[in-house]
This record gives sequence, structure tokens and C-alpha cells, in this order.
Amino acid sequence: MIATIEMLADIFWGSADWMIPVIGVAVVLTALTIWNYSRNRPVGVVGMLAAISKILAIALIAVCLLEPMQNGTRPRPKSNVFPIIVDNSQSMQLKPNDASESRGERAQRLLTSGNTWVDRLEQDFDVRRYSFDSRLKSISSGSFDLPLDGYATSLSASIEALGLRFASRPVGGVLLFTDGNVTDTPTADFDWSKLGFPVYPVLPRRESDIRDVRITDVSVRQTDFESAPMTLRVQVESVAMGSTQLIVQLREIGSGTLIEEQSVVPEASGQPVEVTFRFRPKSSGVLFYRAVVFTEADREAVEATTATSLPRTTTEATLVNNERIITVDRKSGPYRILYVAGRPNWEFKFLRRALSEDAEIQLVGLMRIAKKELKFSFRDQGVSRSNPLFQGLGDDQEEIAEQYDEAVMIRLGVKESEELSDGFPEAADELFAYQAVILDDIESDFFSQDQLLLLREFVGSRGGGLLMLGGQESFAGKAFADSPLGDLSAVYAARGDNESRPGAYRIEITREGMLQPWVRLRDKEEAEQDRLKAMPPFTTLNAVGDPKPGASTLAVVPLAGRKSAPALVTQRFGKGRTAAMPIGDLWRWSMRRRQDQRDDPAQTWRQLAHWLVGDVPRRVEATVKVNPDPSQPADVIVTVRDEGYLPMDNAKVTLKVTPLGGEAFEMIADADDSEAGVYKANYWSKEPQAYRVDATVRAADGSRVGTAATGWTAQPDAAEWKELRIHRERLEQIASDTGGEVVNDDQLDAFVNDLPNRKMPVNETWVYPLWHRGWVMMLAMLCLCSEWGLRRWKGLA
Repeated sequence: MIATIEMLADIFWGSADWMIPVIGVAVVLTALTIWNYSRNRPVGVVGMLAAISKILAIALIAVCLLEPMQNGTRPRPKSNVFPIIVDNSQSMQLKPNDASESRGERAQRLLTSGNTWVDRLEQDFDVRRYSFDSRLKSISSGSFDLPLDGYATSLSASIEALGLRFASRPVGGVLLFTDGNVTDTPTADFDWSKLGFPVYPVLPRRESDIRDVRITDVSVRQTDFESAPMTLRVQVESVAMGSTQLIVQLREIGSGTLIEEQSVVPEASGQPVEVTFRFRPKSSGVLFYRAVVFTEADREAVEATTATSLPRTTTEATLVNNERIITVDRKSGPYRILYVAGRPNWEFKFLRRALSEDAEIQLVGLMRIAKKELKFSFRDQGVSRSNPLFQGLGDDQEEIAEQYDEAVMIRLGVKESEELSDGFPEAADELFAYQAVILDDIESDFFSQDQLLLLREFVGSRGGGLLMLGGQESFAGKAFADSPLGDLSAVYAARGDNESRPGAYRIEITREGMLQPWVRLRDKEEAEQDRLKAMPPFTTLNAVGDPKPGASTLAVVPLAGRKSAPALVTQRFGKGRTAAMPIGDLWRWSMRRRQDQRDDPAQTWRQLAHWLVGDVPRRVEATVKVNPDPSQPADVIVTVRDEGYLPMDNAKVTLKVTPLGGEAFEMIADADDSEAGVYKANYWSKEPQAYRVDATVRAADGSRVGTAATGWTAQPDAAEWKELRIHRERLEQIASDTGGEVVNDDQLDAFVNDLPNRKMPVNETWVYPLWHRGWVMMLAMLCLCSEWGLRRWKGLA
């Protein structure tokens, strides 16, 4: 009904001024015809037919005299731009199981010059030809003979670039040939309707499933769990492979060492299957691993695959998405931990022995062997002013010996003779050289107020770790609570009696503690509970208050009356972390261990030490931010700090980027405009490759600040081959939002023929005389001849 009204609205009269006279004459002639046939004789059927023929002829002639005209609009030829965009990415090389040509070859065949729809489109529109992969490119030759080798599919960016290019030109629409698999996935709130022109994706009517096995995601988690600090999860998905068993391998790149091989069976529902590898790397630093999935039938083909040659015959469509290269940055030492004890004890012996087996950690000891004494000015002249412990060592030694009013300290594990020569550090550059501090059986009065504030700054601003162990002098009353040590502690000081509680105490790990890998020593909870039951009881437990808000209670000591006391509590403090362990005789665990048992105490100390230093910042740190869009560069970010661990400006940062097995490339990182102490550089990579970055930093005066190393993996093919099916839903959404439609490739002729009937930016008006047609005059003459013939036949003349 609406179409009929619109058609009538397009018809008008060319001689509308003659409307009344023509109608009047037609009415008179019609009346005379009726009067002539009805007077004085009966009118039969033949007479009626003759009269109707004559009246119809009069009506046709009257209409012709009014000159009926029809008008309309159509696209002005060559005035509307109509781009054709073809996907030139590698995924267009795919060939469905039941097809004789790939997606790209099919698109090229449809776009070959000489096709009817191409010629018709060029008659009505200004056709522009483009291809796109990582960016939009114009095709000047007019031929779509493309190599199909693009490493990315930046569909969103390419269409946006097209909109900007023709912002001031009328665009009738865009014909899009792609599989819909994009590497620059638009945001959820992206509005395609802002393009200002309709998009018409061209797709096959149907396409069969493509046999494929692929790795969809890889995640890496590093923990301080000594037995298996590395957890690598590989997510595998298969399409149209049935219940074929899949093999997942993990190898170290470089040495080619096989870490582990596992077999899995795909889910019948098609959901991804997750494979977990837990292992301990042989070394620290930047490491690269290769995860690959395949079927047993493709084992030989996969193992023969190199970065430059891919096997041609496999049981699946492609092997490109079967592997991932994983970068693991295991921060290496040396990490330095300062151990401060109030008296010689067994704890330091076993701690030092445990950490001596860890090449990453260096333990430096500062142990008090005698407390300071009161100084009396009236002491006999013949009595030495130095501590009696130093008498008899010679005059030169006694001159530098501690005096009566100074504590006697011994240093263990120092690198230089001057290190800690004056006791606990009083300057930031000296204390900040360590990554963590352990306080064992030491009272807060041992430190000066400046030293306590420096220790607080060490944790809060420098980001260091602090562990407080139990003992006779630890967590001691009001002096402790009111000092900066009380602020740093993860537990409050005891309100009343703060002396150690003798007894037989056993440790239980809380549920929160079980979730921390560095707290556990066994892989499974049941084995961990058995280990805890076999531990010897401890006899010394410091009286402390409740854990502070926000702190995590990881272990407790059960007390009478279903109560418990904290045994291990941790918390974040500023940029650093602190832990409180109010047990004063952990050494009993090591003393009572049998020789045939695992050295669980040593493993506990090593895991605890790694937790303390794990997140401590360094003066120079390097990271790489990999953009999920392979057409964008990777950002190498270097953070530089001065000796006080404040942001350092005006530094020179040199980066040496080394591809795996390739030649190194040097570049300079520029200072970031928005953040002090941050330097950035960009690196583009089009080929799948692993990269190592070594950053060297020098201050403005040329002095060496430090170095850092990191790495990343560029795998543009991982995003390009993430999905092999045609993403019809995405293309339908684009077409719907822009006012277009999905066009089946076997209906391109009908679609192009219908384009002139669609709304276009630039149109022209056309007018056609309906009366100026031969059949109208022939019909009028036929009616008059019929009337005359009928009259002659029946003798009505």
C-alpha cells in the first residue's frame, strides 16, 4: 500500500491547466455516446461492448491530452564513491574442506574485471579499490591479484581510515570482502553508525567447518614455592577433530630441552581444555619456552616445522596457530638481606646454612655479642676505656674497639671492610643497598630514632621487606608499640604481659596460608597437614596482640579454650611488605630433623627469603608492554631511580634488543612526558620472534647507574589465526549498525542491479512522459475500431 502511494506521488500532469476543459469535453462525448446507443432501440450485449470501447477510447485520448508524466530520482552516474575493500591478511589463505579455492582466491575471482556486476557498478558509481591488512592501502592497478600475506587484520582501523579519507565526499556504500576475523577488536561501545555510510560484507552462503587444533591462551605464574616455582597453563581448543587425542609439548628454546609432554582429549562440547605444566627452571633471568599442540599423525610435521618453512600436508587446515612462544622473566639476584640479632643464636646458623644453597641470595649478619654499658667519667686512669673483650689485641686495635657505652657487634658476610663498620646503617644509601632486613631478638631501643625512621622509609618508600622474628627482646611492650617498629609490625604489641610464653606449641597453617605457595612445603593439602603434624613442638612464643587491619594471618598456634595466637602474619606497608613471626625457637625444627628427612626448615627459610625480596624494586627496572594489536609496536619501559630510590631524570638509557638467534639492535629510550624517572621506546615486529632487551643506564655525569634485562614475544600470527571460521556475527553487526546488509556472493548481480533504487548521497531527477508511448495510441485506435466493427456486425450503424 505504501509503495502504491509513493508511485502515485511520483506521477504528475504535464498540462494540468487543461484539466477542466478536457474533463468537460470527455464527459459530453461520453454522455452523447450513451444517449446515441440507448435511444429508440434495445441495447444488447454487443451494443454495450461497443459503447464501452468508445468510452474507453475517449478516456485514453483525454488522458493523453493532459500529458501524464512520471518522475523519480536515481544516483548520479560517477558522482557517488563506492569503495571495494579486500582483506589481504594471511587468514584469507584458508581453504575450507569442501572447497577447491581459498577465501582469498574466491574473492579475487569474483572481483575479476569482466564480471557483469563489476561493470554495472562502475557505470553508476565512482569505484575505488583498496586492500587492507595492518593498514588500508589503495590499489592503483585496478587488479585484486593480492599476495595474501598480511600479518594483521585491522578491520576497524581500516574502515575508520576510509571514513576519514572520504569525509568530504559522498559515499554510496562499501563492499567488503573479508572473513571477519580481526586483530584490532573494537571496544564494546564502539559505534559503527558514526561512519556515515553503509557497509555491505560479501560472504559465501555457507562454509563447512575447518579442521583445526590451536592454542587459544597461555598464562604464566611464578611463585616462591621452591619445588616448582613456575606454573605455565596452556589452553587448547579443537574444531571438527572429534575425539582425536591431542599432544601438548613444552620445550625450552635454545637448548631444545623437552620440559614435559602431556596428552589430552578434546571436550565433546567444544570448550577449551587447559593443560598445566609445573616445573623448576634450571636458571634465572630471561627465558623462552615453546608450547605446541598437535595430533599424533602430525608429530613428524610439527617437529620438522621451522619459522621459515611450514609443512604442506597435515590433518588440519594450518599449523601456524598450533604453537606459542612464552617469555618468562625470572628476576635474578644477587638479593642482599641484612640480618640483625640481639645476641648470638642458633637461628642465624641454620638460616645462613639454608641460604648458602641459594645463589640468588646473600645474607649479611650484624650480631650483637655484648650490650653497651653505662659510662662513668670517674673511672681509674689505669683502666682501659674500651670494652674488655678487645683488651690484649694491641694498641692499634684497641683504638678502634667499641667503648664501654657502645654495643659490641660482629659482622658476617660483608663484601667490603667498611660495610657496617659503624653498626646498623644510618644513611639511606647504605641501608637501601639491601633488599630486606630481618630483626631477630632485638629491642627497639637498640636503634636510634633516626635509624628507626630510616628503617620505616626503607620499607615504605624504598619498597624493602622486613621480617620480625620472636625472641626475648622482640615485640617488647610499650617501647616497641610506640616506636616506628610498632608501626611496621603486622601485629599489635601485647597490652599486658609481654614476656614469652613457655609451653609446647604447634603451628597450623590457615586457609589463607594454604593459598600462598611460599608458605606451603608440599603440593597437596593432605601432605602438608601430615608434615605439620610431624613437626616438633616449639617452646617459646612471644605475647603479641591481634593482627592489624588488612594484615593476613597465614599461620597460628592453637591455645587452650579453642583460642589461637598468631604465628605468621604479613601485611603491605607503603611500597614494601612486613612479616611478624613471634616464635623464638624455630631452630629446634632444624635441630630435631633426622638426616634421612627432607630439609624442610631450610626450604622454609629460602621460600620466606624469596618472598621478602621478590617484589622489591631496583634502581633500574625494565618491562615490556605488548600491544594485543600486532599492527602496533611493543613499548619498552625503563624505570630509573637514584640512590634514595626517587625518580631520576636526565639519565641516558641505552637499549640493546636482541632477537632470538639474531643480531642485536641498539636504540635510545626517551624520557616519558607524564611520569618522572620513566623512559620509553617503541619496537615494531612483523615476524613471530622472541626478543631480549638489555637496558644500560648512566646518570647525567656519565656515572653508571645500573642495568636491567627483560624480554617479550611478538606473535602477530597468534592473533591473525586465533579463529579460522568466518565471523559472520561480527560482520552482520557491522552491516546492521551502518545501515547495510550482508550480501551472499552468489547474489552480487542482483544486489548491484538494485543499488540505483537505494538512497544515495548524490542523486539526479528524471522525468518520463507516460502518454508518449505507442501502446497508448494503439489501444485507443483498437477501441475505436472495435466499436466500429461491432456496429457494422450487428447493423447498428
